[in-house]
Amino acid sequence: MLEHRAPREVSLEALHWPDLVRPRDLVVWGQASAEPTTLVASLMQARAKIGGMRAFIGIGCSTSAAPEHCDHVAFASYCGTGTNRRFGSALDIIPAPYTELAGMLGREGPILLLGLAPGADNEHFSFGAAGDYTADLIDRARLVIAEVNEAAPRTGAGYEVSRNRIDLILRTRNTPPPPQPARIGETDRAIANHIARLVEDGSTLQVGLGSIPAAVLHALGEHHDLGFHSGLIGEEAVFLAECGALTNARKRIDTGISVAGLITGGETLMRWADRNAALALRPTSYTHDAAVLASIDRLVAINSAIEVDLTGQVNAETASGRYVGAVGGAGAFLRGAHASRGGLPIIALPSTAGSGSRIVTRLSGPVSTARSDVGLVVTEHGVADLRGLALTARREAMIAIAAPEHRSALADTPPPTN
Repeated sequence: MLEHRAPREVSLEALHWPDLVRPRDLVVWGQASAEPTTLVASLMQARAKIGGMRAFIGIGCSTSAAPEHCDHVAFASYCGTGTNRRFGSALDIIPAPYTELAGMLGREGPILLLGLAPGADNEHFSFGAAGDYTADLIDRARLVIAEVNEAAPRTGAGYEVSRNRIDLILRTRNTPPPPQPARIGETDRAIANHIARLVEDGSTLQVGLGSIPAAVLHALGEHHDLGFHSGLIGEEAVFLAECGALTNARKRIDTGISVAGLITGGETLMRWADRNAALALRPTSYTHDAAVLASIDRLVAINSAIEVDLTGQVNAETASGRYVGAVGGAGAFLRGAHASRGGLPIIALPSTAGSGSRIVTRLSGPVSTARSDVGLVVTEHGVADLRGLALTARREAMIAIAAPEHRSALADTPPPTN
């Protein structure tokens, strides 16, 4: 932050970006429903006058940044999720664990654009839809510009942004951009039912985006005293809360409170989150912290994959040569679930994609999650509990949950060397 500049409020017309952003500067902004869309759109309009810059983006839900802006902006991200897919090869990927993002980005003293909501008083602002890695960057940024959105949910539960940590404040009223809704199919429901039978009452959940996590949460509606401690919370949290399954009552830390780095969803989720004392948004340094996760009993970490090999290695990044996923926080949460008393480190995926098997002898992409971090792998055909198994037994367990039409071919393929 520029310590010689007192925080001041500005109009959109008064923002003269060439005076704020230098050529080759790194600009970072909030992701998904926390994107400051007015600031980003204004910055993109001024990109030619700045003379070239770099931008780090997270999950894309809006069109504020677009492929045509690559003429003067070099975009990078940790993921190929959501609207990021429009960029194709023009989007440079940083294949880093989620826990490392703030440290890497903060070394450059970036310009940080925040999407916030009004706070309890004029000296504080709510993090709105995200604490996340941007919260960890506030004190490392060269310049902090906040878009305070009157339509954003006021979240907090004791954690807000002080006015004196911000340089420039722009007031707006915009509906936060929602992600594409999950489309739950029969395969998703079958996987979710397997997982639901594993989850004990009083468990704390970590889930991501997508149809399988959505199906799992719907399948848990008859459970009791579930909690959330997750990098992300989506629309289905409202269902669990309204049916009485989500109470956070048995958590040893943050008792009675759902904890997340980011909430992303539509109007239903934003209304539920607004002024909800049972919801707290926290920075990545807390949500993904190894000691914090290990202290949570019955932590159920549910993460997706593009493919898993017969030893348990996970590719969650590339499909058919395109970058569509992320390294993300799966490793941190799976290790946390391993360390948690009664925890479940779960990878969930359909057994096939088209006519091809997603249980494979050799990954077609990078190893996003090591086999040592994977505990249980779930497909619509069952559960492979790999914990404590040697490679030969792992191979047998994985073939058993592959699609029946692919099992013979998987079994006939000679196993790779250790």
